[in-house]
Amino acid sequence: MAVTSHELIVVAGEGITADLLLWRRYRIQSPGIVERMLDDNPHLAKIHRETPFIPVGTPVLIPIDLDILAGRPQPKNTITIYGLVPGDKDATRRR
Repeated sequence: MAVTSHELIVVAGEGITADLLLWRRYRIQSPGIVERMLDDNPHLAKIHRETPFIPVGTPVLIPIDLDILAGRPQPKNTITIYGLVPGDKDATRRR
């Protein structure tokens, strides 16, 4: 994940969660982006211990990743029962 900047927003509605904010910004699921947002906003991590909803008026820094915005595929860590990643060219030699 290559976060280049942040966008500051202020929560203005009831029932808003961290993943909803990111969905509204990116319109795509991206592994690790919610965790990055919580790292960048320690006050949200404290709020998340009690409720998933962010209170109205809370400022939030949303991490901006240009790769996600451009729709580029995000790397996924894949673990199989045999320890091979699907599509591994060396898989046939290891058997």
